[in-house]
Amino acid sequence: MEAINSQIKGLENKLVGIKLFEQFHSKTKLPRSYLVYGSVAFYFLLVLLDAGGLGQILCNTIGFIFPSYLSLKALKTVGKSDDTDLLIYWVVYGFFNVIEFWSKSILGWIPFYFFFKTIFLAFIAIPQTGGAKVIYNKLISPFSDKYILNHKSPISSTKITNELEDQLREKAAKASGFAQ
Repeated sequence: MEAINSQIKGLENKLVGIKLFEQFHSKTKLPRSYLVYGSVAFYFLLVLLDAGGLGQILCNTIGFIFPSYLSLKALKTVGKSDDTDLLIYWVVYGFFNVIEFWSKSILGWIPFYFFFKTIFLAFIAIPQTGGAKVIYNKLISPFSDKYILNHKSPISSTKITNELEDQLREKAAKASGFAQ
């Protein structure tokens, strides 16, 4: 419970000085963070109700717009850590979209699918949860290592270059008549 209270206080401190939140606080005398929590709850309610396809739009917004914003910010930073985290996110997101595309007919029968998809996308998109890393390390990396990348032995670019050079010299020598 202390962790939750400290998160609420931290959010409250971040919201101080922002005009919208100050107006909310002055008119209602409620903590500024309540506006954030209320907005998130309303957002998830709209996804849950999925009136007129709005749930699908809002669901995809949380999976695409927020990570895109984080990616644009990461491009301006010097460090590599945020770039790697976001690259992992986009790999997981792409993997999920491919699976979703091929199973659309089945997913249409799942009640509240977009609500669960929104929760999943929030889990993998929000850096503090580490969700994308979990999915990548547990599912995608073992699969890609085994079937796509086939990492049984590391490939040395020097070895490949030397082998190609030797083959080229041999063919050139044969073509010129100066074979050894």
